[in-house]
Amino acid sequence: MTKKRFTFADAKQKIKDLEQKVNNAKKETGNLILDTSDNIFTGKELKKIRILEAWAILGPIAGILIGLLF
Repeated sequence: MTKKRFTFADAKQKIKDLEQKVNNAKKETGNLILDTSDNIFTGKELKKIRILEAWAILGPIAGILIGLLF
């Protein structure tokens, strides 16, 4: 009984198959992570978050300016 030898072409094909499986798995997990259909934050909460983000930048600048003036 002769056994087929594992050739370089076979190895390349196996690598391509495994890379395809990895890419498919990445896409599937990425879709699960980026799923925003549950709407965790309401519009009101998002507005508050934007205000807080702006204050995180403007607050220290205002503090430094007030500190320099007085």
